[in-house]
Amino acid sequence: MEILNPILAIDYGDKRFGLAISDSKGIIASPLKVLEITKNRGQEELIIDILEIIEEYRVKSILIGKPQMFEKQYEKTLKKIEKFVSKLSLQTTLPILFQDESYSTTQAQNMLLSLGQNSKSSKGKIDMISATVFLQDFLNSVNCNK
Repeated sequence: MEILNPILAIDYGDKRFGLAISDSKGIIASPLKVLEITKNRGQEELIIDILEIIEEYRVKSILIGKPQMFEKQYEKTLKKIEKFVSKLSLQTTLPILFQDESYSTTQAQNMLLSLGQNSKSSKGKIDMISATVFLQDFLNSVNCNK
């Protein structure tokens, strides 16, 4: 399957979704923004925001981070991700791909720490950087196989 760029990466979370985007050549991943779920803004509103971002950035593919099932807790997360993806796929015809996002949060935390930022004040940034990390991993693997 041909991967079309730019790619929007989504780091799924119960409260926050970190977003990252690739360039039009599919070489570089950049952090984009964090979308938050609140009492007044659920997943439906988040999907509307995502659709607007897709249009604004002329996104051609969506990449969703999926944890590996090392522990039982990840099963619940995978089910939530699958439910979200089924809602999203009703709203867009873009291909939705998946990438192992194991350790991307740890890498994001380490990156922020190396920049002198603590993880408590950087919670939202971590989700966005995490999406950037697994998107860059995906781009690197696709480009190595060309």
